Amino acid sequence: MSKNKGHSSKRGNLAVTAVALQDHILHDLQLRNLSTADHSKTKAQKRESRSKSLKGNTKAIIDTGLKTTLQDPKVEDPEKEYVLDPKPPPLTLAQKLGLFEPPPPLLSSDEWEKVKQRSILQGDSMQPCPICKEEFELRPQVLLSCSHVFHRACLQAFEKFTNKKTCPLCRRNQYQTRVIHDGARLFKTKCATRIQAYWRGHVVRKWYQDLRRTVPPTDAKLRRKFFEEKCVQKKSGFWLIVTSLNIRFN
Repeated sequence: MSKNKGHSSKRGNLAVTAVALQDHILHDLQLRNLSTADHSKTKAQKRESRSKSLKGNTKAIIDTGLKTTLQDPKVEDPEKEYVLDPKPPPLTLAQKLGLFEPPPPLLSSDEWEKVKQRSILQGDSMQPCPICKEEFELRPQVLLSCSHVFHRACLQAFEKFTNKKTCPLCRRNQYQTRVIHDGARLFKTKCATRIQAYWRGHVVRKWYQDLRRTVPPTDAKLRRKFFEEKCVQKKSGFWLIVTSLNIRFN
């Protein structure tokens, strides 16, 4: 009997480890459609939670006949950086049993600053997005905990296509993401420098044209042509004065 009990306990442990490994693989692949839970129960629970939330949010509205003043909503800073993973993912059964390592803890603000400085030293925001090969410009940009930078939409499309959460460059699993605006800031400075360069070029060209009209060149041929044009302009002006005087006296 003791031998049978030992065999049954071993079989039970093997069954638990097998189920834990399968559950971890499903969570790792993010296959949400496949689950060991009963779909009917999960659907009923979702419906109950939705009905409770709707009941809790509904409030009676009394029409007093007075005009309500619209309050301006708080304007958020468009360049505010924030983390997209505010909570660590829950541990799977395999991680609780010690079969796999638990996910890394959330990075602090100082650690995120170090990651950002590493990305700035690498010049990732100055280069195009590694996925779409286009500049970041003003589109949303995300920084990973492995210091790589992508478009937010490109990273979401990559995750949806591969059905995994791995970095497209270094293949790091279970990374953390943070919204940054370094690419937009660099694009704004680039646009400002282009506008200044165009304006300065316009001013210099206009100044050079005025200089050529007033100062004679040093080359003999160009100098002769310059004075000939001046003489023609004076003659044309003189004849215009004479014609205007004749018209007046006649």
